[in-house]
Parts: sequence; structure tokens; C-alpha cells
Amino acid sequence: MTVTDVPTYGHEELYPALGMLVVASADMESRLRYVVSELAGADPGWIIFEGQSVEWLVQNGKAVLRELEAARRWPQENSDRIRDAFRSALEANRLRNVMVHGEWRTDCLDWEKCMPRPSSGAVDLRIFHVCRSRYRKGFEERQFAVSDVEALADKMWSLERELKQSLKVAVDTWLGREPEVVAEVASD
Repeated sequence: MTVTDVPTYGHEELYPALGMLVVASADMESRLRYVVSELAGADPGWIIFEGQSVEWLVQNGKAVLRELEAARRWPQENSDRIRDAFRSALEANRLRNVMVHGEWRTDCLDWEKCMPRPSSGAVDLRIFHVCRSRYRKGFEERQFAVSDVEALADKMWSLERELKQSLKVAVDTWLGREPEVVAEVASD
């Protein structure tokens, strides 16, 4: 059987969006790993941060921030900005896990328990039902549209940029330099 022999069940527009989400989440996670490592000052210890989950990185990033705050390395608003980016990254990653690890269907398994799309989502009739694939955490079914997947990918790329910018501003402030705006570039 080849890839072209596998039935798509109307998912043709969904597959590119999921691919985009996977790439965006890898970019965000990589930046998160870098930021936490930099905050910890783990020059040769970067290996500690490799392979760690987003949850681990956020939890330990917050612990490092608490220590930096106690040492008064920079104004509180810099820590708050980084902490907000951590929180947003964790929320985005949880939603990403549902989308990436869930079973995508065109029909609903249980209308009474299916969580509808957010009313703030873009109008998109390409609606799917996603069931959590790990039932030991309980049954969960949610509606998503292709545009929801694309929006989450965009959010993760924005978070990647925010993590980069917030660290740069905090470090510049700590070193007594005037914080500068990081120009958006395609790669570092």
C-alpha cells in the first residue's frame, strides 16, 4: 500500500495545516528550550534542556525566573512578560497535543459531550471532530476547523518571536543596554 492508496476521508485540506502546526510547534519548543537554558545560565549544561517537554521547560523556566527576581536582575515587568509567554506556550502546546495526537473524524462520536469550536473562531465550514487518542485521561471530543489549526500554528510562531524578544529585552536591561526591538527575520 502506498500513501496514495490510503483513504483521506475528506482530510485533504487538513493535512497541510497539521504539517504547518507540527513545524510551528517544533520552532516554539526549540525557542522555549533556548530561553530557559539562557535564563539558567547553563552554558555547558544545555544538554539538560534537550529532550525535555514543554511542561518541564515552562515549570523550570518559572523556577529560574523566581530566582532571577530574587536577585533583582531586571525590572518585574521583564519577568512578567517572559512568564506570560511561558503560560501562553503551555496553553498552545496543550491544544496542539489534542490536535496532533487526536483522531480526526468527519463525524461526531458523541454530540452531547463534543466541545464546540470557540465562537471567536473564523467562519470555516471545514469542521472536523477530534477525539483524544489517550483514553486513560478520559474521553474528550472537540470540534476544530482547518482554520483553527492554521491559527494555532500562527500563534506558536508568534510565541516563538515573543520568547525571543522578551529574553532580549530582559538581558539588555540587565546589562544596562537600551533594549532594542528585534527585527523579524526568517531565521536566526
